[in-house]
Amino acid sequence: MSDILRIKPVIKDYAWGNDYFIADLLDLDKNGPRAELWMGAHRQGSSVVESTGEKLCDYLDANPGFCGSDADSFPFLLKILAIAQSLSIQCHPDSEQAKAGFAAESGIHGTVERKNWNYQDSNQKAEMLYALTPVTAMCGFREIGQIKDLLQTAVPVFYSDHIAEYGTIVDAFDAIYRMDRDQLSFGEAELLRNCDSLPEDVCAIVKDLGDRYFGDPGIFSPLFLNIIHLAPGEAVYLKPRVLHAYISGNGVELMNNSDNVLRAGLTSKHMDLDELERVMIHDSYQPSPMKYTEDEGGRHYECEGGFTLTVMNDGDYCNKGKGPRILLCTEGDASVNGLRLQKGQCCIVGSGIKNIEVSCKGASVFMAS
Repeated sequence: MSDILRIKPVIKDYAWGNDYFIADLLDLDKNGPRAELWMGAHRQGSSVVESTGEKLCDYLDANPGFCGSDADSFPFLLKILAIAQSLSIQCHPDSEQAKAGFAAESGIHGTVERKNWNYQDSNQKAEMLYALTPVTAMCGFREIGQIKDLLQTAVPVFYSDHIAEYGTIVDAFDAIYRMDRDQLSFGEAELLRNCDSLPEDVCAIVKDLGDRYFGDPGIFSPLFLNIIHLAPGEAVYLKPRVLHAYISGNGVELMNNSDNVLRAGLTSKHMDLDELERVMIHDSYQPSPMKYTEDEGGRHYECEGGFTLTVMNDGDYCNKGKGPRILLCTEGDASVNGLRLQKGQCCIVGSGIKNIEVSCKGASVFMAS
């Protein structure tokens, strides 16, 4: 059994993906949206061991000594996101919520389609996104005063009739999400007529969402959620339970090994408003670009979720540590302990290797640990 395995990622062709970024990374034809590239052992999108053709999750189940665990205990999932249109508004459970929610739903697993489960697994889902190109996202509720100011500016009639009486973020949010379709459509029409009076980035997102999702309460989300813009090389961390939606751009995403998603609009997929409101943070939350440390191993973005993304650009690096690690080359030609990685190639390093030597002169490599 080798301690380093080259693995093939899995492509997810969700409709919100763009047609160029992952295609360029993997040298594929541009023949439709490719939204996500998964590198890990999650059973809903496991990478494949290149040398054997078997799914990485099956390999880890059969060889628990490689990572010190089976696939269900694999700690993280590394992705590339290629975003042409906004993702659904969503949040993810913390560890306690995920375990309880998955167990509570176990009785429906034999009778309800998996796509309609609230919980795909029993793992928490914290996540970070490192921008490879400019990225725009909505993350965390604004302060209630700011939300009300934006609503009064853009939808004064709708606000007076339906929202003014509510004094908390979640009450105003809930009122819009439980509104009948005619009332909601009236408010969205007023919003689209008046959105030029809003800040430029809020207006741009409202117009884009209104064109594609009229009748969906998520059109109001730019008034409720903070909008952040990441420059290439900046990263944002989203702890569990924070409502968010990525809007545009391309980046490297690292998260717990989970696919638990509770949606809050801008989607035709399953939504459970009661469970969403139970799980999500009700207070305002202002994310900011992550801080990092730098040493001979590269630039390290450490997350409260228990994982670290290390960025290595144009040089020679040495990383010491334990546990499994996944490395992805995004530019140029690199080597990992002598194993060659070209652009778009990735590998997994087992727990038996403590020191990882990366040579990436003229190249870029990302490591998840």
